[in-house]
Amino acid sequence: MSPSEIPRNVLVVEDEWLIALDITMLIEDEGHVVIGPAKSVARAVDLIEDNAIDIAFLDITLGEEKSYPIAEKLAALGVPLTFVSAYNKSDIPSEFQDFDCLSKPVPSDLFRDQLLKLIDQTRT
Repeated sequence: MSPSEIPRNVLVVEDEWLIALDITMLIEDEGHVVIGPAKSVARAVDLIEDNAIDIAFLDITLGEEKSYPIAEKLAALGVPLTFVSAYNKSDIPSEFQDFDCLSKPVPSDLFRDQLLKLIDQTRT
């Protein structure tokens, strides 16, 4: 079994239900397990504490919140992540510039490529 074929737990943090549904379907179609989607920082933190998270996709803006505290928590745990946002990479604070950022709307093939890239970064 190649690393991309091993089912991974993928945290999805997205407050727009239609986008969350699209992302969830793409991840599940690739044989992975979606944790969430979480619509808030508090819910995402709860999911992180209650589940083994292998990789994550985070929307930056969650209502009036930003997902940066989630990114900090995941980074401290060594979890690879990608922001999925309408923000330009240059709009992201400097401490989060090392994370990839996909611009919404994300084409399916680009999302799948990023999913595989994150899987390659996970610990086996």
